[in-house]
Amino acid sequence: MLKKYSITALFSLLLIFTAFTGGGFAETTGQPAVNSETATALAEVYRVNNEIYAEIARVQALAEEMYEDYLVEVSGVSDKQKKSEAWNNYDSKVEAEIAALNTRTQAMTFQGMEKATASGLTVEMVWIPVQFADRERMIDPIKVIDW
Repeated sequence: MLKKYSITALFSLLLIFTAFTGGGFAETTGQPAVNSETATALAEVYRVNNEIYAEIARVQALAEEMYEDYLVEVSGVSDKQKKSEAWNNYDSKVEAEIAALNTRTQAMTFQGMEKATASGLTVEMVWIPVQFADRERMIDPIKVIDW
């Protein structure tokens, strides 16, 4: 019976020392230092992402403006065919703008990823939801995983 209490006391002391001295939480792996080449590559990734976000904001504003124009156009119209034509016109213009944005951002992302990978960064394409007036689409900035 004394043996059981000794083992319990030993484990209790071990737990106390580990918890209150920080020994149980010691960091075994550190983040690698950022050298000038890595810092330049990171800055390039952030620059590309900022350009992508600026393009997104521009198309969002344009889509919102086109949606407001559509709403004004159909507000006084009771004819279903005219409303349908207005919708088709609005829809095709907005989808064309979003498709062009998607093409531009994908090209920017792939070029940025190539440069980042060549500089030693580990990056991936991340799809984020973006609201364009009355619709939502997925756009692709770069996410840095490791360096």
